[in-house]
Amino acid sequence: MIDFNEELKVIGEYKTVPLAKGVQRPPMPKRNTPISPLENYKRFIKRDKPIWTPTGSDFITFIPRIIPDNVARGFVFDSDPIDNVKEAGGKDMFGVEWEFVPVVGGSMVRPGNPLKIPDITKWEEYLEFPDLSAYDWKGSVERNRHVLFNDNVTMIWVQTGLFERLISFMEFENAALALIDEDQQDYVHSLMDRLCVFYDEYFDYLKKYYDVNVIYFHDDWGSQRAPFFSRATCEEMIMPYLKRVCESAHKRDIFIDFHSCGMVEPLLPCMIEAGCDTWSGQPMNDKLKMLRLYGDRITLNLSPYAAFSAAPEELTKATEEFLSTYGDYISSIIISPMMATSDMYEMVYRFSRKKLAE
Repeated sequence: MIDFNEELKVIGEYKTVPLAKGVQRPPMPKRNTPISPLENYKRFIKRDKPIWTPTGSDFITFIPRIIPDNVARGFVFDSDPIDNVKEAGGKDMFGVEWEFVPVVGGSMVRPGNPLKIPDITKWEEYLEFPDLSAYDWKGSVERNRHVLFNDNVTMIWVQTGLFERLISFMEFENAALALIDEDQQDYVHSLMDRLCVFYDEYFDYLKKYYDVNVIYFHDDWGSQRAPFFSRATCEEMIMPYLKRVCESAHKRDIFIDFHSCGMVEPLLPCMIEAGCDTWSGQPMNDKLKMLRLYGDRITLNLSPYAAFSAAPEELTKATEEFLSTYGDYISSIIISPMMATSDMYEMVYRFSRKKLAE
């Protein structure tokens, strides 16, 4: 018999960082679970006798301010937060200029600026890779030590993945064409190869200084209706390099949660072959179908559909509906770290604890 009152007893708290200047999340409860959230998460991803489905306060989402990409894109979750309206935007790690758009809560490459790479055949002449050693890693660690190095799961966002990075250098139309134009493909391959070396070095810093457990790797592959490119193109031009990104993470005991927006169902096999541990996708994808087809090979990052500002009873109802819909695949889903309230956490914990013990 599982003593849920004992296991869900709050025995402490996990500190949090602001989501923006003036927007502080409250501390998250630390519960008397049989094993730590980090140990359970590792078991879950490895399918090695996890005890519950990782949810909410099992994670700390950290997006360090010292990384220019994070300020440029308007996503900094750090003890030294930014005011997005006044401070977001500017140059990323590669010198690409971004402009924050308050109405959409995100950034875009500043329109009208010269392309970073106007000619892919000469990319080495135009592109200067960042000196990662120049960032104040030690200062960042000291400012954020209270949320790092705990027994919960440290998740760090890497804002711009392989295809998104190519877009930022060339604009979308040019980047998409370069993937399929035989005269440009070899140069795309050489750039992707160099980017993999960069991400490998970047991940090394994230592990060395923050002891990151999960990298939330952003690379949107589709629009509302369809992927940006075919599966064959993905397999030839992107997937081999995403595989190297995953290998860079895995050799450091880091997992990859691949955040890819758009209707990208046809490309899920590429994510699996590359070695992604989790896929975070959007609602236009048929998640149940994907779980039926691929749930034994990749986990999906999902959440009950409810607004952040929803009333408690609405969240409870949404969680009940979510568990009713996806409960048969509870061993293959992670509940979004940004969504789970305390009540939602307890509902998921009780449900998954019993289900995984069967």
